[in-house]
Amino acid sequence: MRRYMISHSWKVLKKELGLYQLILDIIMMIRVCKMFRQGLRGFREYLIIETAHRRNPVFSFWDKKKQGRITFDTMDFVTTSGYFPPKAIEIARKKPSWRTEQEIQALCNLLQVLGSFRNYSKALQLLLAKVIRFERFGRRRVIIKKGQRVNSFYFIYLGRVAVTEDEDGSSAFLDPHPLLLYRGDCFGEMGLLSSSVRRSTVVCMEETEFLVVDREDFLAYKLDLEVKKDARHRFEFFRKMDLFHSWSNEKLWKLVTLGRREKFSYGQLISEDFVESSSIIFVCRGSCEVLRLINLRASPFYHKWIWQHLELMDDRPLETHLKEPPNVERFKKFQIKSYPVQDFSSLKLLHLQKARAHQGTSFSRKITISENSLPKTFGPKIKSKRPHLIKCPMINTRHGDLPREAAVGAYMKIHIVEEGEVIGLHQILLPENQQDVRPLILASLGTEVIRVRKEKFCELIDSKVAEKLSKFKIEYPSDEDLCRRFLTENSWNVFRKDLVRLLVEPRQLPPFIPVRHKKKGIYNPKSLVLDLYSFNKTKDYPIFMAPQKYLPPLRIVQAITAPRYKIQELLPQYKNAGVLV
Repeated sequence: MRRYMISHSWKVLKKELGLYQLILDIIMMIRVCKMFRQGLRGFREYLIIETAHRRNPVFSFWDKKKQGRITFDTMDFVTTSGYFPPKAIEIARKKPSWRTEQEIQALCNLLQVLGSFRNYSKALQLLLAKVIRFERFGRRRVIIKKGQRVNSFYFIYLGRVAVTEDEDGSSAFLDPHPLLLYRGDCFGEMGLLSSSVRRSTVVCMEETEFLVVDREDFLAYKLDLEVKKDARHRFEFFRKMDLFHSWSNEKLWKLVTLGRREKFSYGQLISEDFVESSSIIFVCRGSCEVLRLINLRASPFYHKWIWQHLELMDDRPLETHLKEPPNVERFKKFQIKSYPVQDFSSLKLLHLQKARAHQGTSFSRKITISENSLPKTFGPKIKSKRPHLIKCPMINTRHGDLPREAAVGAYMKIHIVEEGEVIGLHQILLPENQQDVRPLILASLGTEVIRVRKEKFCELIDSKVAEKLSKFKIEYPSDEDLCRRFLTENSWNVFRKDLVRLLVEPRQLPPFIPVRHKKKGIYNPKSLVLDLYSFNKTKDYPIFMAPQKYLPPLRIVQAITAPRYKIQELLPQYKNAGVLV
């Protein structure tokens, strides 16, 4: 009996201890979740979405033991990225005089993600960080109404807005291609400097977060002086240009108010296609380059170049990619190819020797005909009358069949735009049938530009400026010329590497290379080189594909490795690398 009581009490104690441990685990989980939620509130650009503000799905299941349904809200701990951080909202809700220097600097560092904020000078950035306040508006909310005075200056931190010509902004939701402003853009800056009314309406297309500068704070903290100083620099830049020498100061200030200043670091994309862009770009500092994405498979020169190099692989004839010609033409080509570019001097000497022997004369040295002394062919050997087909997937192009993997493209630099030059005016007065509509890319080399909308600029053009623009023409090279230049540069680079490898004596000991951990990149460097030897081989690395307008994505390469003769045949005096015979 006593033994039974001990075992029974032990089971009860064990259950109580298990329940106690379960309660401790639950308390610990609640504390961890609470710490996570509180810590996440200050985490950069993340925001807890409470269930009270959204209709969230609920996961539930039936528990047989408890005879009840257990529910779990799957959206309790969901976060969305991109929102203005809660700690930054607390700073922005304070009065400007209550903000400390550390808070102003932290807010200034956070706003560096906005391109329009980054374009201002450092002093103006600190002043803006001191006076901005935070606002969040929903879809269809009108921010600025046409015909009213502007009392605030807005930075878009999240979302997008549309600019319309009507008063309520309803046309933005009916227009398939409205004029949109995205995160990082700003509007209303120049309206604070003048008392003019707005000519357009700005409406939210979705839930949007703004950083707002009010007119009172703008004037109280003398931000207008910094903005006027920046506008003065733009005015002086336009005044120095020969294009606007005939304009008055009043008309030039209109151009200044229409312009928007932007800064771009080295390698940053300025415009994906400035030919169809709705703005004109003035380069006021630094330089940028014009790039063109060329489709190599559309070039007849590239088509011929590929097959000329593929014929060197396995003694393959050049005509393997063409359709099979009739029998008579094949026989004529076979007769011609039976005697390719050869050295016939030995045959000529042999014929003369036989002729002299019939006449009773002879040569002092005899010609021995052996397998090695036969004429050496510098062209491909012919194994059979019928050409062999290349075993790789083909695509049909306008110039004939081409291996599928050889259908690649390349970016080519065609022009450098220096400081003081304009982009987008070279064919503004030409009729549409004479314009070059090829997409052209504009990339920064470390530059500062001023954008002006093309339609607004055309309203200011007078007869003198039109006369100057008629003489302003830039002719970019054709795609065929760019293709020839790419292949010429590629052949020279390959020859240069082979020559250096032959002339320079290799090191006896390999150079010391420190151990570095491999970093995960977007693409592998091997994908930027087209290797004609690797047709039909599987690729274990991702390939960089560039989008094309109205066409499927195109593989981008920087170089092409093709079959070629050994460079020792051109320089026989170098038997080995770095050793002159």
